[in-house]
Amino acid sequence: MYWETAISAPEAPTAALQKLLDVLVHAECFNDAGEATTLLQEAEQWGIPLRQTAEGLQLDYPHPPLSRPEIAAAANIPEAQIRILSACASTNSEMLGSEANPGVCLAESQWAGRGRHARHWSSPFGRHLAMSYGWTQAASINPALTLVAGLGVFQVLQKSIGGLWIKWPNDIWVAGQKLGGLLLEARRMPSGQNRLVLGLGLNVHDDPTLPDTATSLAQHQIKLSRSHLAGQIIRRWQTDFARFDRDGLEPFLPLWNEAAAPMMRQVVQISDVRGHYSAAVLGIGGDGRLQVQEPDKDPVWLSAGDVSLRPLAS
Repeated sequence: MYWETAISAPEAPTAALQKLLDVLVHAECFNDAGEATTLLQEAEQWGIPLRQTAEGLQLDYPHPPLSRPEIAAAANIPEAQIRILSACASTNSEMLGSEANPGVCLAESQWAGRGRHARHWSSPFGRHLAMSYGWTQAASINPALTLVAGLGVFQVLQKSIGGLWIKWPNDIWVAGQKLGGLLLEARRMPSGQNRLVLGLGLNVHDDPTLPDTATSLAQHQIKLSRSHLAGQIIRRWQTDFARFDRDGLEPFLPLWNEAAAPMMRQVVQISDVRGHYSAAVLGIGGDGRLQVQEPDKDPVWLSAGDVSLRPLAS
C-alpha cells in the first residue's frame, strides 16, 4: 500500500461511482444503479471489485471489511467518531476538512494518498490499513509527534512480528523492507486553533502489486483484523499523545533507541539540498531532530522536513 505511484488519468473516479461506493459501504448491495455496465467498467479501471449479482451491484471484499463497532471497541471510543469510506483520494484530506474532535477516517482504498515531499501513493481495495486521526488544539504542530506515533505502531506490532523497526522520521520497516509510513499535517482554523491530522498507511494483507522494497504483515504470516489493529493503534496513540503533551519527547527516547536500533550507529544515505551523501546516525534529541556525522566532520542535527535518509545495503 505504502509506495510511490503515478496517478493515471482520469485523476479520480466519477461522481456517479463515488456516490455508489458511499452507498455500498453501508449496504450489502444496490439494485438501482442506473448505468450499471458503465460503473462496472469504471470500477474495474480503478481496481475496485464491484460485481453484478441478482440482488444488484455488490462490493466483493477480498478480506473482512472495516468495521466501525470493532474499531470503536478496540479503541474505546464512540462509533460516532469513526468514518469509513469505500474509496477516497486521501483520508488525510478528508480529516483536514472535518470538524470532528477527535475523529477517525478510514478507507478501503485510496487513489491519491500523500506522503512526505509531495509523494503520492495508492492503495488497492480492501487489503491494507489507510487511516487518519484528527483533532483540534490551540498549540502549534510539534514535528516530534510523528516519532511518538511511529512508536505507538511499533508497540502494537512488536510482539507479533520479528525484525520490526522504525526509520526516522516516519517509516515502519521489517528488516530491509517498508511496512508502512506516517504523515502529520496541520491547517489553521478560522477560530485560531490548529487542525492536526495524522495519517497512517500500513500494509496488512496479501498484495501482489507491492514492490520488492515493500512488505506486508501477511508476507510474514501475520494475520490480523484491520479493524482491531486500527482500534489498538488509536488507543495507543491517545495514551501516548497525552503523555507527549504533558512531558515532551524525553520519556519516549529509551523506546526510540530500542525501536530504531537497526539504524543507530549505522551509516545511511542522506538526501537534502546539498545532494546525496553518507553519514553515521548518532541519535535523536528531545526535539525529534536526528544527529548524524560525516567522516572527519562535526556532528550536525537534521530536521525531518528537510531531508530523507535510507539505510545502505549491507
